[in-house]
Amino acid sequence: MFITTPQFLPQHHQQRHQVIQIISAAEARGQQRLAEMNRQVLGNLDQIIATLETPADPNGTGAADAR
Repeated sequence: MFITTPQFLPQHHQQRHQVIQIISAAEARGQQRLAEMNRQVLGNLDQIIATLETPADPNGTGAADAR
């Protein structure tokens, strides 16, 4: 189980930047499987970042809980 808070947004943004660099390098070397695996990581990071950057609703729950 993974739980994070907005205080870790800088680390998530830094990891996102690093993953983008890994994807670019892998594609340049023709390593499509490595690029694809890291695209999944990038998607997960994008979801985490978007959720943490979305203000909580008035009931005190996060945006992900409102879905």
